[in-house]
Amino acid sequence: MGNFTSEISQLLSIVGVGSWSLSSGILGQGVISLFAESFKLLLILLAPFVAFAVVIHWFEYLTQRRMSERLGWKSVLWTGWLGTPVHELSHVFMCRVFGHRIDDVALFEPDRDSGRLGYVRHSFEAGNWFQEMGNLFIGIAPLMGGSAVLAILLWLFYPEAAANAAESTRLTAGDSSLLQVWDSVVAVVTEIVTLSNLATVRFWTFVYLVLCVGSHMAPSRCDYQGASRGVIWVAGILLASVFLLACVGVNSQQMINGMIGIMGPLFAVLGLAILLCGLTTTLVFSLTALMPIRIHSGDEH
Repeated sequence: MGNFTSEISQLLSIVGVGSWSLSSGILGQGVISLFAESFKLLLILLAPFVAFAVVIHWFEYLTQRRMSERLGWKSVLWTGWLGTPVHELSHVFMCRVFGHRIDDVALFEPDRDSGRLGYVRHSFEAGNWFQEMGNLFIGIAPLMGGSAVLAILLWLFYPEAAANAAESTRLTAGDSSLLQVWDSVVAVVTEIVTLSNLATVRFWTFVYLVLCVGSHMAPSRCDYQGASRGVIWVAGILLASVFLLACVGVNSQQMINGMIGIMGPLFAVLGLAILLCGLTTTLVFSLTALMPIRIHSGDEH
């Protein structure tokens, strides 16, 4: 199953940490302020995805370890038949978007020794800024593809709850709007998890499919390594964009507010995905609580 701690460390290494100060205008503060504001905007763009990936990785790790311990290694295949193709097809889609050559694809090819369930091998033209930048988006593609599939499942099984989730995407700029998104998503989940729903086949089918997708949507260690190659290009393009916007009189706070407004709907989907995955992880632990441990996690790979 791999070293979860090392994977998280590699994930967090994609972005750095730093300090900055807001200013009413970038150009008036000079080059240092320009870089500080650019770095802040880069964190606003990437940090939610990094935080999302860490949480999803944790849920995936807990769920797969629990299933392996209580049900054996083959239990991972019960979810992998759907989750792995979604994972790999997300990579394929982004490879197409950014013009990468796809050398080989295995949508579902379990290998117990390596722990690999599938793969996509791709290559790109060195020095092509667009293709190199694409490495970031190709690496995190399973997060986006998995979230999209979870949203589709919600629309198919619980359209009224999905409609409520869609309402949370009508945002105004500011932190309060993001809190409203979170509250709305929590309300959606509480609407789904009711005593009446627990007695229906529809609910358990929905939970199973969410488990299939959610337990395989986190990027792998190789995905993180590939994504790190595109960060410098994204940072450079963001820096240039901030400079151009500053030249026409747009200050940093306006840029931040605009970015939050644009990304609000995406935050809502990511928050929904986290809560759905958390729900399924909780159910897996509850349903297997009385089962004996068949394989200790240290013996599984």
